[in-house]
Amino acid sequence: MLKNFFTLALRNLFKRKLFSFINIFGLALGVSACMVILKYIDFETSYDDFHVNGKNLYRITRTVYQNNEKRIATITSTYGLGPALATEFPEVKRYIRTHPMYGGAVMIYQPPTGEALAFHEYAINIVDSTFLRAFTFHAIEGNPATALDDPNAIVITESLSEKYFGKESPVGKTIRLTGTGWCNGDYTVTAVLEDVPPNSHYWFNALVPSHNLFQNQQYKEDDGWKWNNFTTYVELNDHTNAAAVNAKLPGFAQHHFDERLSGSNTKTVLGLQPLRDIHLSPGLLHDGDTTTYGMIYFFGLIATFILFIAWINYINLSTARAMERAREVGIKKAVGAQRSQLVWQFFFESVLINLLGIALAVGFAVLLLPLLGEIIGKPLAFNFSDPRLWFILLGLFVTGSLASGAYPSLALSSFRITDVLKGRSETSGFSLRKALVVFQFSASLILIVGTFVVYRQIMFMRHQDKGLQTEQMLVVNGPSTLSYNVSKQKLTLFKEELKKLPGITRVATSAAIPGGGHNWGADVRKSGSQRSDSRDGSVVWIDPDFIDAYDIKFAAGKNFNPAIRSDMESVIINETALQAYGLGTAEQALKEQLILGDDTVAILGVLKNYHWSSLKTDYVPFLFKADTISTTAVSVLLAKGSMNTTVEAIGKLYKELIPGDPYSYYFLDESFNGQYRSDQQFGKIFGLFAILAVAISCLGLWGLAAFTTAQKLKEIGVRKVLGATTTSMVYLLSKQFLRLVLIAAAISLPMAWFGIDSWLQGFAFRIGLGWDLFVVPVLILAMVALSTVSLQVIRGAAINPAKVLRSE
Repeated sequence: MLKNFFTLALRNLFKRKLFSFINIFGLALGVSACMVILKYIDFETSYDDFHVNGKNLYRITRTVYQNNEKRIATITSTYGLGPALATEFPEVKRYIRTHPMYGGAVMIYQPPTGEALAFHEYAINIVDSTFLRAFTFHAIEGNPATALDDPNAIVITESLSEKYFGKESPVGKTIRLTGTGWCNGDYTVTAVLEDVPPNSHYWFNALVPSHNLFQNQQYKEDDGWKWNNFTTYVELNDHTNAAAVNAKLPGFAQHHFDERLSGSNTKTVLGLQPLRDIHLSPGLLHDGDTTTYGMIYFFGLIATFILFIAWINYINLSTARAMERAREVGIKKAVGAQRSQLVWQFFFESVLINLLGIALAVGFAVLLLPLLGEIIGKPLAFNFSDPRLWFILLGLFVTGSLASGAYPSLALSSFRITDVLKGRSETSGFSLRKALVVFQFSASLILIVGTFVVYRQIMFMRHQDKGLQTEQMLVVNGPSTLSYNVSKQKLTLFKEELKKLPGITRVATSAAIPGGGHNWGADVRKSGSQRSDSRDGSVVWIDPDFIDAYDIKFAAGKNFNPAIRSDMESVIINETALQAYGLGTAEQALKEQLILGDDTVAILGVLKNYHWSSLKTDYVPFLFKADTISTTAVSVLLAKGSMNTTVEAIGKLYKELIPGDPYSYYFLDESFNGQYRSDQQFGKIFGLFAILAVAISCLGLWGLAAFTTAQKLKEIGVRKVLGATTTSMVYLLSKQFLRLVLIAAAISLPMAWFGIDSWLQGFAFRIGLGWDLFVVPVLILAMVALSTVSLQVIRGAAINPAKVLRSE
């Protein structure tokens, strides 16, 4: 019997080629999209699962409240935190502190022969010697457990090893680090690690021990509880109850943090964050790339939508062909076929189509996955040796066969012989088809509206007036191989020579640049106020030319004048700082002073608000402090025109004045817009799957239109004989589908509005939800539906009525 079912299924497959193509191709697209999304979800939820001790590893988070208001939630804390936890908590097996090497360093290797290799490396991290004993990063050479024990050891990754040493073994060779500010000197390579897996929340190319960092005067004069620039991890002993450790943290935090800040009315809350939860827990300051469980569920919902759209195509087309297959059912019943046999026959057709669709989907998914990987910047690939993949495919096959085959099998096998002979074989499936088409249109509309809004928001953030100049701004990294004083001398000369080059409008130096963070997160308050009135302030050191170079406007006051000492010892604030520190108006603020850390400073000027960071965040209190020359970055405003020639001239001048130091630069607008990379990735992924959903819906609509037109060929022929135009027939047959588009719009647009409004709440500066964001997608879908249906109707209208009506 199975052989007969298989033969009949193949015969029907080839007999109805359009039906077969639409269903197999549509199912393949839907299943491949589902596979790709599931792989993406699997990747996002697999972060840090490769660490052997992962279940016992936790990151310490710190949240500070002042006057019962949340001030900061961050992953950073003091370097005294780790040792204190290990001492006071017997549950802690070891602590691991990490510290970024701000601005990176120049790494130099001198081979036995030839010139030295020198590059500016940004992924060098300072860690405790326990780092590689707690975290699992596989070694190619060397022993990870002891690789960081020597204060002058350095551990590098495989890619960095190839960059400097080629195919030679780097172990035992010496690398020099300069420009680090803390850890300059010669280091011996003790181990080479495999490149950090892409699903690691912690990323690096090189590791150096923290020993040399603590030899700096800044930390020698500190008792371990002043500087909050370390990230601390702890490894708990096996079978330790993390909740019990968490319960003891409030008392620990009060003793070590709150009592030191007595009088400021602050409360510090420490938390244990499981290692494997880090990537899915956003919202912490100084954290890296994160996402949310909500985003994971959202993409899972998109996968479900697309899969259902593909299955709906099969159900709709199968029931639409009810009249065509009614005679087949009637004849088979007349010769004694049982309903159960007919059910199994039609169900076997569904099984075969789903099986072919799954097979084709695997090929589509393999082609589609690299595209998604390129969008998110991660190397994604299917692991066909993973049994989970085959269980997923089996699940999709079984679920798809049941979901798409059950109703058509039961509906088509239910026809009675008497009804067939009388020509009454239509079932209630027509109403169900309408509902299913509405679902397809609704899902497609939600995705189209979402794509529109994401794209519009990204364009808004990229092109909104930032209050400062980012276009045509070239940023040259300051020298890293020279001492601080020599760097200032060289950059002073470099700056003066730059002004003489054609194509350069303005030049300035600073210790940070827009989109690149700040130099100091300080406690700031108005002079004469209580310590408990302190608020956060972002401080950046700039030279006197910076404000003019970036075209930041003054609300009151003046710029730094290097000839006036009091000017250079003052600060320039932004408008947001006025309210934050209770300074009154911009003019009134010029008469006030601020307590900045332990110093009292005058206010020289007030700038109009500007976007130093992403438009996702609101304005924050910002303070500029003066420096004659800052050695971190040189900002060069280029004139429009031959930019390439100017950039080459700048590079030539830099190499002449600062030989041996790597010349590196970037354009500020590209760097600033890089803050929106995750949103752009989200928009591209959203758009990609929106296109797939619409394409699958249109495939089904094309098939429905083809069958509807075929059923109405005689009606079209009669109308054509009576003088009806093709346009009127297109309208007649299209209006039912356009009506379904409008019903779908009424259902889906409120849902889309709710979803995108919730998403936009994550942006401090966002677009308004104008009518065009909802009307245009409806018009697009209506035009696509009209075009799809019209093509079929026009083809039907082009047939000679005599051929259609000659049997009547």
